Amino acid sequence: MRLTLAAFAVAVATISTPVIAHPEGHEEYRPQRRPIAELAQESVVRLVTQAKLPASWSKAKIVKTEVRTKGGNQQWLVTFQNPAERSRAKRLLYVLMTPEGSFISANHRLI
Repeated sequence: MRLTLAAFAVAVATISTPVIAHPEGHEEYRPQRRPIAELAQESVVRLVTQAKLPASWSKAKIVKTEVRTKGGNQQWLVTFQNPAERSRAKRLLYVLMTPEGSFISANHRLI
């Protein structure tokens, strides 16, 4: 009889161990995305190094960051201002990013 009780106790302890070892509330690990402003700034610097923008844009300041919906898709719109730019029409640069932080495009006119 003692052997049967001991075997039963071991079996119950073995079955319940995974429940104890895996607490409730365990969520899937998702790495945090870096801030959109930081990713947009890197995109502008990349455009400068590719000679698609003048060097003064690498020091441009972010004046506005917002989410917008265009064509049914959400996008981040990050607006940069560069007072060193001679042409008034080109002092603002609009950088579009995906919600995940990937570069879409950059333009001096908001499209």
